[in-house]
Formats: sequence, structure tokens, C-alpha cells
Amino acid sequence: MEEQYFDEMRQQMAALKEQLNKQEIVSDRLIREIMKARTKDIRSTKNMCFVFAFIAFICFPLNTLTETWSWTFTLVTAIMLIFCLAATVYIHRPVERLNLMTTDLATVARVMAKFKKQYDNWLHYYTPAMVVPWVVWACYEFAWKRCPEGVNPLWLTLPILVGGGIGGAIGYYYHCKAVNAAKDILEQIEGK
Repeated sequence: MEEQYFDEMRQQMAALKEQLNKQEIVSDRLIREIMKARTKDIRSTKNMCFVFAFIAFICFPLNTLTETWSWTFTLVTAIMLIFCLAATVYIHRPVERLNLMTTDLATVARVMAKFKKQYDNWLHYYTPAMVVPWVVWACYEFAWKRCPEGVNPLWLTLPILVGGGIGGAIGYYYHCKAVNAAKDILEQIEGK
């Protein structure tokens, strides 16, 4: 009787072992390490915003030498940059406060979902509302207001539009990098 009981237990253990071998077991620590690595992409996006704003603020004193832009335009641009930096810090702050190694995954998922939503809203609603009027004003300041006689002002808008296109492409790349990192973290949590 006892031998039969042990045989049944051996068979059950063998079946359980076979079933466990078929399943993919992912450790919680590995998931958290992957999430930690992906937050570096989010952090690098914020850092690049600071780098580009710093470069812009360094270039502002050149306005006094070249007088390319009016002081009003320069001041509005500076205020817009400060607002954008403050919004970037505000959106990134909850992600930076997370300790991915100890915080429960439900909280991490909630913070990442909120971050992704705010970042997408920033790109789709706020950016066009600020950038389109700013580019139009820059074209007016640079091309029409300062246009030398005999030169078509449309030709002078090209540098602004090309620069805006390049800057927009760089910004969109970093935006996608941060959003994809948040999406990857959410998929890691849901896949667990």
C-alpha cells in the first residue's frame, strides 16, 4: 500500500516537473532590472530637453549682436522654453520617484500609464498650440521684418522651416523613445 502511494507521488512529481519545464519562468528581479534599464531612455529624453534648452539660452545673448529677432520674440521664446522645461520636469517627476526594485508592480504600471498619456497629450495638443504660432512669428520676424530689398521673403523662411523640421524630427525621436520605454515597461508588467 505504501509502495503504491509512493509510486503515485513519484508520478505526480514527474508530471509536475515536466509541466514546469515546459513553462517559462521569469524572475521578478529580472523584470525589474529590465524596467530599470528602460527608464534610462525616459531619463535621457528629459536630459536632452535640458541640453537643448541650455544651448538655446546660450544663443539668446547673440540676439544683441545680430538683432535678428525682436526682444519681444526673444522674451516669449525664453518664457516658452522655461514653461516646456517645467512641464517636462512635472511629467517626469513621478517616474523618477519610483524605486523599480521595491515598488509594487501595480503602482509602477499606474505611473507609467499616466506618464505615457501625459507625454502623448503633450505632443498632440500642447506642442502644436505653442509651436505653430511660434514658427509663424519666427518667419515674420526673420523673413518679412528683416528682409533685404529685392529678396523674396519666402526664401528667408526656408532656414526656419528646415531648422524647425530638423528640431521637430529630433524632438519626435526622443518623444517616441520615452513613450516606447514606458510601453515596454507596461508590457513587461502585463506579461508577468
